Amino acid sequence: MRLVKVSVPQGKGADVARVAFEQGIPDVTLQQVHQQKRGAEPVRRDAVDVKVSTPRAKAFVDAVIAAPFFDRESDTIEIREPRSLLKSTSMKEITLPVPAPVIDIDQELWQFTHVTYSFVLRVFISALLLSYGMIRDNPLIMIGGLLFLPFTPLVLAFGFGALTRQWRLARQAVVAFTVGVLLIFAGGVVIALAADPPILFDKFPPMIAGLAFSFAIGIASSLATADDVGRRELIGLAAASQLGVIPAWLGVSFVFGFDESPAEKLQAFGINLVALIAGALAVYGYMFARGELSHAAARRKEQREL
Repeated sequence: MRLVKVSVPQGKGADVARVAFEQGIPDVTLQQVHQQKRGAEPVRRDAVDVKVSTPRAKAFVDAVIAAPFFDRESDTIEIREPRSLLKSTSMKEITLPVPAPVIDIDQELWQFTHVTYSFVLRVFISALLLSYGMIRDNPLIMIGGLLFLPFTPLVLAFGFGALTRQWRLARQAVVAFTVGVLLIFAGGVVIALAADPPILFDKFPPMIAGLAFSFAIGIASSLATADDVGRRELIGLAAASQLGVIPAWLGVSFVFGFDESPAEKLQAFGINLVALIAGALAVYGYMFARGELSHAAARRKEQREL
């Protein structure tokens, strides 16, 4: 379910309402608001509110963005997700969970690709837990570390950014992913310096199995970004297990010594990464072919900044 508010200059509200009606939305709320900017007189604007199911919200937002009157410089779209929504629409229709508006997917992936002090600390603490759990072969500690590794959205952001030609998003995802891998390696080194060898964990899956699992996880992860239901954190845990364990193992082994070939582990890491991206590209490519990821008007500002 979504609450969508479109704010436009005075006089354009009727155009937005017409788009809503064309998308099958039976009613909208149109009101005038005053926008106040520092050092300027208040400006009247039209605000159009709709309360609809998730797929209906997506259709409405896509239609507004594609409309000839839409201007990123003067128009704004706000999307909220309510806990519940009671209106004349049937419960079956109003609770349809998929597909989500593209803006929701877009901005969620953008949020996860920022390398902040919070990102650095979360990944490094996660790496400490993961590395210690590997040394002691303690699955509970390893899972605790894997739970908040942000690798899944970084992989998805790269695939989504490439398909929608948001190269800044794709580049930012690559930078964040690289920083994350280095932090995990560093966490493995730190724990190894404080612990005693050997590494007891040795349950790496066969390379073919890892490739198949990673491809399936990539599909499930990208589907989850467009679906209101499901446990994304559990899918994220599965993806993190395919990508987080090997950098931690390399960091610990860098101190303890390599009892297995690091080249083979790096090869497995690369294969898992490619398979995850391929799974994400398969889903986003399908959505792109259906026109569900086409939102050139929303990207116009970013493209001018390149």
